[in-house]
Amino acid sequence: MQWKTTFQVAATYVGAVMGAGFASGQEIQQFFARFGYWGLAGVVLSSVLFSLLGCGMLDLQIRWKITSYNDFYDYLLGPRLGRWADMLVSVLLFVGMLAMISGSGALFYEYFGISRWLGILLTGCVIALALWYRGEGVLWINSVLIPLKFIFCLGIATAAIFITTSRDSEPIVMLANPIVSNWVVSAILYVSFNVTLAMVVFASLGREIQKAGARLGAIVGGIALGLFAFSIGASLLRFPDILGLEIPMVGIAGKLGDWPAFFYVVVLWLAMITAAVGNGFSLISRVVDSGRLSYGKATLILFILLLPIAGVKFSQIVQLVYPLFGYLGLVFMPTILYFWRRGY
Repeated sequence: MQWKTTFQVAATYVGAVMGAGFASGQEIQQFFARFGYWGLAGVVLSSVLFSLLGCGMLDLQIRWKITSYNDFYDYLLGPRLGRWADMLVSVLLFVGMLAMISGSGALFYEYFGISRWLGILLTGCVIALALWYRGEGVLWINSVLIPLKFIFCLGIATAAIFITTSRDSEPIVMLANPIVSNWVVSAILYVSFNVTLAMVVFASLGREIQKAGARLGAIVGGIALGLFAFSIGASLLRFPDILGLEIPMVGIAGKLGDWPAFFYVVVLWLAMITAAVGNGFSLISRVVDSGRLSYGKATLILFILLLPIAGVKFSQIVQLVYPLFGYLGLVFMPTILYFWRRGY
């Protein structure tokens, strides 16, 4: 049925973009809220771009009969540049996993007041356990935890906007970023960064989403992402004292009381685990498919590389590394739109 495909594609799109960096409020803070109310205009722009590019990606997959993201890159950029795109995605998956583990350390430090490294090590153990069970572990942990993430994130942000009142008269703090200084460019970079990963998810699903109703699902997904981002951005702007925190949405939840803050911390920590598990599994599977390492050895090497550098600040990764990958991913956006429109 078309409505089922529409819902599945929309949910897949939202799930591919709305990671723990999104749910924590750090991404929305860095890419939108720091520009004040112009940042909300950036959210609208990003929502339109997400919808357009989602439709374009799905149409091209159907036209080219794509069944893997390697094929998609080869058609889009040619075999030579396609290999570079594959390498870019691998690095993105690694950085995404690093950001989630680093974010868990920041969460433990800001809310519980305990060592970042305790949070990092505990989170690493849970991720390793989920990865040990391979695909079954990934599917189970996502099917249970992702719906909770969506409900709590939207609920807390909406309640902060309409229920609580701000007692702060301080002006909105503009957080400096040496890479991005314009709200339009920031919105485009945010879409560029996330579409690169969304391409991987859509292409990996292949024919499962190449059905009637898929394009509408991409549009609905883009609108849903805009609504989520707008609600978080508006709640951050309502409380200027929150801007600048490592995990700003925990500060927002704290405005509603101790229990909402505690539950949001738990859900956000679980969201960080699901995002890291998804990135880790995709990266390990890519290495295993290349025939270079076994699953167990690839997993062990990944953690050996990750844990020593996991103490990097979560906000610094989002502020500096994410926009850089957004610039690198800019090649995909015009190329997708070009091939998409050329077919009409």
